[in-house]
Amino acid sequence: MWIGLLWILGCYGISIAVLHLLFGTRRGRNKKPAKVLLVTKNNQNQIEWYIRSLFFFSGLKGYEVTATIFDEGSTDDTRQIIERLSHTHLLELRYQTDYDAVDQFMSQHAGEPLVVVHLSNREDLVKIPVV
Repeated sequence: MWIGLLWILGCYGISIAVLHLLFGTRRGRNKKPAKVLLVTKNNQNQIEWYIRSLFFFSGLKGYEVTATIFDEGSTDDTRQIIERLSHTHLLELRYQTDYDAVDQFMSQHAGEPLVVVHLSNREDLVKIPVV
């Protein structure tokens, strides 16, 4: 019985050591921050949850994320929520005045990986890089 218990504890200890070795080698690599472009308009009920979950899960996985948020003229508290969250997260808030401001931003960052999410569009929500 003691031998079986020692085998279980030994296997558990070895698996912990292997995981620390694997994740320790990943930590030393220089990672480029992932860029996310969120396009919003009157999403005060969802915007805080989206931003917090984006940064929480990216931090949990060890990825650095920078988010740029284009506001298409919100009339609710969306801007105030984003401005408050920008003090604790890497957020850049832009007020979209031109209809092609998103296209201009994408052309400026053409060589970089960029995820564009329209928060009003349910199909785009699966693009948020939380895994």
